[in-house]
Amino acid sequence: MVSKAADSVPSDPKELLSPPRAIQGPEELLLLVKIYESQGRHDEIVKILDSENLGLSSRVIQNDWSFVGVKLSSLEKAEMWMQGLSYAKELLAIPTNEAEKKALQERDDWAVWKLLVISTRNINTQETTIETLKFIGDFLDVVPKSRNARLARLDLIHSGVLAGTSKTEDLVSTCQEYFDNNKNKLYCFGDLQLYLAALGKEAVTKFVEYASKGQEGNVRFIQCPCLRFQADTLVKVKNDPFKGVTTINALKLEYCYELSTNGTNVTKIQVEDFISRCLQVYREVDRPERSSAPSTIESQPSDDLCLLAAMSLIRFSGIWISGNQDQIPDTILIRAAAILERLLIDSPHNYQALLLLVRIYLRLGAGSLALKVFSKLSVKQMQFETVAHNLFTRLATIHPHSAPPIEGAEYKDFNPQSAFVQALNFYRTAEVTTVRHRSNGLDLGSYVNIEGTIELQRRLKYSVCRRMWALDVRRMQRLAGGDPMGRYDEVGRCKNITYGGLSAHTYSTAMDPSPVTDQRLFDAFMNCEPTNQPTFEERMRLGPLPREQWVMCTRVTDQLFSTLKNMTVQKPVSVEPNLPSPKDFVGSEASSEMTSSEIESAKINLSLLKVATFLNGSKSVAAEEVDSCLTQVEEWLCSKSKDLDMNGPKISQLVSETAVPLRRHEASAPTWRSFHDLYLIMESLKALSLITSIASKKTTKAAKLPKDRIQRLADSTRQVYESLRANARALKSAISEPGVLGSLVDLVVGGSDDGEDGTQLRAELDKTFDTAAVEMFCGELMESWEEGLDGLLRVSL
Repeated sequence: MVSKAADSVPSDPKELLSPPRAIQGPEELLLLVKIYESQGRHDEIVKILDSENLGLSSRVIQNDWSFVGVKLSSLEKAEMWMQGLSYAKELLAIPTNEAEKKALQERDDWAVWKLLVISTRNINTQETTIETLKFIGDFLDVVPKSRNARLARLDLIHSGVLAGTSKTEDLVSTCQEYFDNNKNKLYCFGDLQLYLAALGKEAVTKFVEYASKGQEGNVRFIQCPCLRFQADTLVKVKNDPFKGVTTINALKLEYCYELSTNGTNVTKIQVEDFISRCLQVYREVDRPERSSAPSTIESQPSDDLCLLAAMSLIRFSGIWISGNQDQIPDTILIRAAAILERLLIDSPHNYQALLLLVRIYLRLGAGSLALKVFSKLSVKQMQFETVAHNLFTRLATIHPHSAPPIEGAEYKDFNPQSAFVQALNFYRTAEVTTVRHRSNGLDLGSYVNIEGTIELQRRLKYSVCRRMWALDVRRMQRLAGGDPMGRYDEVGRCKNITYGGLSAHTYSTAMDPSPVTDQRLFDAFMNCEPTNQPTFEERMRLGPLPREQWVMCTRVTDQLFSTLKNMTVQKPVSVEPNLPSPKDFVGSEASSEMTSSEIESAKINLSLLKVATFLNGSKSVAAEEVDSCLTQVEEWLCSKSKDLDMNGPKISQLVSETAVPLRRHEASAPTWRSFHDLYLIMESLKALSLITSIASKKTTKAAKLPKDRIQRLADSTRQVYESLRANARALKSAISEPGVLGSLVDLVVGGSDDGEDGTQLRAELDKTFDTAAVEMFCGELMESWEEGLDGLLRVSL
């Protein structure tokens, strides 16, 4: 029908009136394009866009650039390489006057250059490649500032090197040329990363040396014997009109290809020298005067220098402290956080610094500080889907309780439950909003936008983040209290609907077994790692990235507490919970998205769910299986009792293995692992306490368990609970000991006992930090630890 509508459009532009059934506007034509795309008929799309009645210059399209993009994409998908090459050259016709240069600005688009490169690559003849490279060269002679043209040349030569038709020397010289023309742009390093990966170590080393020497036009140097091949260190960049961007690009290249690539061979002297130069240049670069209104201060290119310094500390410190480059010492995270806090004094809105600082504070177990920093990111709408996971992931087992109120802040900035509720409200209202937009799109004839709206609605409905937040906000309510709005539970239990209260929406979302979609983004983190290595963000995660396996296991725990809640109020359960076997939901791949504590917790909670189901009168669990489950629970309690046993006033082995030493191992502070392990144990203890309470009631008419066994379980549960609390009190007492604040300040400026700084780095840190600001930072960190431990101590069975 739509094809006939296309054929009905007059080919003569002078015919002003079209038949009623003819395509009348671009929206209807886009609908036809989408139909052809769904059928894989990309050549038909090209044919239509080349026609007289519906072509790009027709009365319907009028050279709309969005349709140019459709044609570019269709030429590529239809593999019409000769036509694609010709069309790309046509769009990029070399201008001969100023008017043509101005008109070229819109067409100098990477989508056009991409088609030029891909077409040349697939035609795959030496003659075509030479002609295309000549075309690019002629184009750059007239438009030398075209970033896309230079990337296209790099891309073609890079492809030739990979195919063995071009020399490595050609790629090196092209990279050098690109650096010369773009070294004063922050995107330069990122653009070169892909292409430098194709070079050998010697060639890359020469290029990094070339880039380092390329700074000489903008800065002044002094001699320094610390570097292997570059004997000069930056001293002054105050007069650099580009604010040290060339130097920043050169330092990023050095980080990537001289430090990170060498891995465990990097020496402490090399890293300290690199950090020192980053801090030195940061202080020397000219920055705008600080405004009295922080909202008016914009981020500067030199901010990347503090980020590089913090990243270098985190990335390489494990090598000389523990001999493991993948292990990040917590003491180093404290120092890195101090550097980033120093940066935020100058640039309070630097997004990359704020995001990294959220992760660092979470890893340090400073949940209230993580919430406070996260609030400065001003996350809204879709960012709850793509960005909020950087704070929310595992927050329920790190900081489920509210921190003390912050003056002038919103409730969500210090109360994690409020933050989660706001995120879930976004998903809840998004369903209503997308339905309204879909209806409006139909009324207005915006068919393509309707397709996008339907796809957005689908992704949000089945979002893995939505499931995780629904499960974790319920976990927070169990651990830290709060209004669960239980009067809506039955509504959510009966139907998968989203009206009638947030609890119904949360419950139905948490229990939804359908497959999930994942839209989490990580590209906001700065990454200077080589392309063949894990990104910096991956090294900073709090355990493996949760996915469907995590959701499935956490759902079992939620089912456990829902069952126990109904049994407590003697509420009949119309549908028995599903009881998977441990192998079904804690399989061999579980460690790829769950911590060891989460795996252990999932297994023990499944055993408890089977016991609870048996007590509730279910015939699906045999008495023999219940006996086996109780044996597993008893073994788990015995194990936790030993793990949490304290040696005198000191903390237990389980806590000491995850805590961070503060002053010559005499005092320790909790990390995310400490809270994570203890909260998961606490959650299982709460469930076990409810089970023993239900089983011991004389009025219980359902299946019964031996009273002596139930009493032993109750006693052991209370014992483990008290041991856990004793460890929390010991940690809190250690933090408040005299001298801890001073030790933290010394740690930030001078390094830990295991990794004392050299005089060069210590001197640079002394010049960079303000003593009063460092003391305030350390004090706030100690307060955050104490708040976290207070929250743990408030959890009752």
